[in-house]
Amino acid sequence: MIKKILWVVGAAVILFAVVVIYQIATTKKHSPAATAELKTDRYNIKINYCRPYKKGREIFGEMLPYDTYWRTGANEPTIITFSSDFSFGSTIVPAGSYRLYTVPRETEWDVILNAETEKWGLWEPDYNLDIAKVTVPVQVADTLTEQFLIEISSYNEGAKLAMVWDLTKVVVNIKI
Repeated sequence: MIKKILWVVGAAVILFAVVVIYQIATTKKHSPAATAELKTDRYNIKINYCRPYKKGREIFGEMLPYDTYWRTGANEPTIITFSSDFSFGSTIVPAGSYRLYTVPRETEWDVILNAETEKWGLWEPDYNLDIAKVTVPVQVADTLTEQFLIEISSYNEGAKLAMVWDLTKVVVNIKI
Protein backbone atom coordinates (compact mmCIF):
# COMPACT_ATOMS: atom_id res chain seq x y z
CA MET A 1 0.00 0.00 0.00
CA ILE A 2 2.82 2.42 0.87
CA LYS A 3 4.49 1.66 -2.47
CA LYS A 4 1.29 2.56 -4.35
CA ILE A 5 1.01 5.85 -2.43
CA LEU A 6 4.66 6.67 -3.17
CA TRP A 7 4.12 5.87 -6.88
CA VAL A 8 1.06 8.16 -7.03
CA VAL A 9 2.86 10.98 -5.19
CA GLY A 10 5.94 10.54 -7.42
CA ALA A 11 3.81 10.59 -10.57
CA ALA A 12 2.02 13.72 -9.37
CA VAL A 13 5.34 15.48 -8.68
CA ILE A 14 6.68 14.53 -12.12
CA LEU A 15 3.45 15.69 -13.82
CA PHE A 16 3.58 18.98 -11.94
CA ALA A 17 7.23 19.49 -12.95
CA VAL A 18 6.42 18.79 -16.61
CA VAL A 19 3.56 21.32 -16.57
CA VAL A 20 5.74 24.01 -14.96
CA ILE A 21 8.61 23.40 -17.41
CA TYR A 22 6.17 23.55 -20.35
CA GLN A 23 4.71 26.85 -19.16
CA ILE A 24 8.16 28.38 -18.69
CA ALA A 25 9.27 27.15 -22.12
CA THR A 26 6.22 28.57 -23.94
CA THR A 27 5.84 31.88 -22.07
CA LYS A 28 8.06 33.75 -24.54
CA LYS A 29 5.81 32.63 -27.43
CA HIS A 30 2.94 34.61 -25.93
CA SER A 31 5.03 37.71 -25.16
CA PRO A 32 8.28 37.48 -27.12
CA ALA A 33 11.36 39.41 -26.09
CA ALA A 34 12.34 42.48 -28.09
CA THR A 35 14.94 45.23 -28.09
CA ALA A 36 14.51 48.87 -29.05
CA GLU A 37 17.81 50.64 -29.59
CA LEU A 38 19.05 54.06 -30.66
CA LYS A 39 22.75 54.57 -31.43
CA THR A 40 24.18 57.97 -32.26
CA ASP A 41 27.71 59.34 -32.26
CA ARG A 42 27.02 60.90 -28.82
CA TYR A 43 25.00 58.25 -26.95
CA ASN A 44 23.29 54.85 -27.03
CA ILE A 45 19.90 53.95 -25.54
CA LYS A 46 18.83 50.30 -25.36
CA ILE A 47 15.51 48.94 -24.08
CA ASN A 48 14.95 45.23 -23.41
CA TYR A 49 11.29 44.28 -22.96
CA CYS A 50 8.67 41.67 -23.81
CA ARG A 51 5.75 42.26 -26.18
CA PRO A 52 2.36 40.88 -25.05
CA TYR A 53 -0.52 40.63 -27.54
CA LYS A 54 -3.94 42.28 -27.27
CA LYS A 55 -5.79 39.07 -28.32
CA GLY A 56 -9.19 40.80 -28.46
CA ARG A 57 -8.97 41.98 -24.85
CA GLU A 58 -9.74 45.46 -23.56
CA ILE A 59 -6.27 46.47 -22.37
CA PHE A 60 -6.20 49.78 -20.49
CA GLY A 61 -8.78 50.18 -17.75
CA GLU A 62 -9.71 46.49 -17.73
CA MET A 63 -6.87 43.99 -18.17
CA LEU A 64 -4.47 46.68 -16.88
CA PRO A 65 -6.55 48.68 -14.38
CA TYR A 66 -5.98 52.41 -14.29
CA ASP A 67 -3.92 53.92 -11.45
CA THR A 68 -1.99 50.70 -10.84
CA TYR A 69 1.64 49.74 -11.37
CA TRP A 70 2.44 48.07 -14.71
CA ARG A 71 5.83 46.55 -15.42
CA THR A 72 5.47 47.90 -18.98
CA GLY A 73 5.55 44.67 -20.92
CA ALA A 74 5.47 41.07 -19.80
CA ASN A 75 7.73 38.35 -18.38
CA GLU A 76 11.00 40.01 -17.32
CA PRO A 77 11.18 43.64 -16.24
CA THR A 78 11.61 46.27 -18.94
CA ILE A 79 15.18 47.54 -18.64
CA ILE A 80 16.40 50.76 -20.25
CA THR A 81 20.14 51.45 -20.49
CA PHE A 82 21.75 54.83 -21.21
CA SER A 83 25.40 55.29 -22.20
CA SER A 84 25.39 58.96 -21.13
CA ASP A 85 23.85 61.07 -18.39
CA PHE A 86 20.41 62.33 -19.42
CA SER A 87 17.37 64.32 -18.30
CA PHE A 88 14.17 62.42 -17.66
CA GLY A 89 11.53 65.03 -16.97
CA SER A 90 13.19 67.54 -14.68
CA THR A 91 15.63 65.00 -13.18
CA ILE A 92 19.23 64.56 -14.33
CA VAL A 93 19.95 60.81 -14.26
CA PRO A 94 23.42 59.22 -14.46
CA ALA A 95 24.27 56.80 -17.26
CA GLY A 96 23.32 53.23 -16.40
CA SER A 97 20.47 50.72 -16.43
CA TYR A 98 17.03 51.26 -14.91
CA ARG A 99 13.73 49.44 -14.67
CA LEU A 100 11.04 51.21 -16.66
CA TYR A 101 7.56 50.97 -15.23
CA THR A 102 4.36 52.91 -15.77
CA VAL A 103 1.13 53.82 -14.04
CA PRO A 104 -1.48 54.14 -16.81
CA ARG A 105 -4.50 56.40 -16.42
CA GLU A 106 -7.22 57.30 -18.88
CA THR A 107 -5.76 60.71 -19.88
CA GLU A 108 -2.13 60.53 -18.69
CA TRP A 109 0.56 58.08 -17.60
CA ASP A 110 3.33 58.24 -15.06
CA VAL A 111 6.52 56.87 -16.63
CA ILE A 112 9.07 55.98 -13.96
CA LEU A 113 12.69 54.87 -13.82
CA ASN A 114 13.57 52.68 -10.85
CA ALA A 115 17.03 51.55 -9.68
CA GLU A 116 15.87 47.94 -9.01
CA THR A 117 16.77 45.90 -12.10
CA GLU A 118 17.10 42.37 -10.72
CA LYS A 119 13.63 41.31 -9.53
CA TRP A 120 11.77 39.22 -12.08
CA GLY A 121 8.09 39.32 -12.90
CA LEU A 122 5.22 41.26 -11.43
CA TRP A 123 6.07 42.97 -8.15
CA GLU A 124 5.15 46.20 -6.49
CA PRO A 125 8.26 48.40 -6.83
CA ASP A 126 10.18 49.89 -3.95
CA TYR A 127 9.18 53.49 -4.59
CA ASN A 128 12.19 54.66 -2.55
CA LEU A 129 14.32 53.40 -5.48
CA ASP A 130 12.48 55.55 -8.04
CA ILE A 131 15.11 57.70 -9.76
CA ALA A 132 12.86 59.86 -11.97
CA LYS A 133 9.22 60.24 -12.93
CA VAL A 134 7.49 62.10 -15.72
CA THR A 135 3.76 62.43 -16.40
CA VAL A 136 2.80 62.40 -20.07
CA PRO A 137 -0.55 62.73 -21.87
CA VAL A 138 -2.22 59.77 -23.54
CA GLN A 139 -2.55 60.05 -27.30
CA VAL A 140 -4.83 58.08 -29.60
CA ALA A 141 -2.68 55.93 -31.89
CA ASP A 142 -3.17 56.19 -35.66
CA THR A 143 -3.91 52.47 -35.95
CA LEU A 144 -4.62 49.58 -33.62
CA THR A 145 -1.39 47.98 -32.42
CA GLU A 146 -2.00 44.29 -31.65
CA GLN A 147 1.33 43.68 -29.94
CA PHE A 148 2.82 46.07 -27.36
CA LEU A 149 5.60 48.15 -28.93
CA ILE A 150 8.35 50.41 -27.61
CA GLU A 151 10.10 52.68 -30.10
CA ILE A 152 13.03 55.03 -29.52
CA SER A 153 13.96 57.72 -32.04
CA SER A 154 16.30 60.67 -32.30
CA TYR A 155 14.80 64.04 -31.44
CA ASN A 156 16.50 67.48 -31.26
CA GLU A 157 18.49 67.35 -28.00
CA GLY A 158 17.93 63.69 -27.29
CA ALA A 159 15.36 61.00 -27.95
CA LYS A 160 11.65 60.26 -28.02
CA LEU A 161 10.51 57.13 -26.22
CA ALA A 162 7.13 55.95 -27.52
CA MET A 163 5.02 53.14 -26.06
CA VAL A 164 2.10 51.96 -28.19
CA TRP A 165 -0.52 49.28 -27.58
CA ASP A 166 -4.09 48.90 -28.73
CA LEU A 167 -5.17 52.47 -29.63
CA THR A 168 -3.06 54.05 -26.86
CA LYS A 169 0.23 55.87 -27.34
CA VAL A 170 2.41 57.77 -24.87
CA VAL A 171 5.63 59.61 -25.71
CA VAL A 172 8.40 60.71 -23.35
CA ASN A 173 11.10 63.20 -24.36
CA ILE A 174 14.58 62.37 -23.09
CA LYS A 175 17.30 65.02 -23.19
CA ILE A 176 20.91 63.92 -23.51
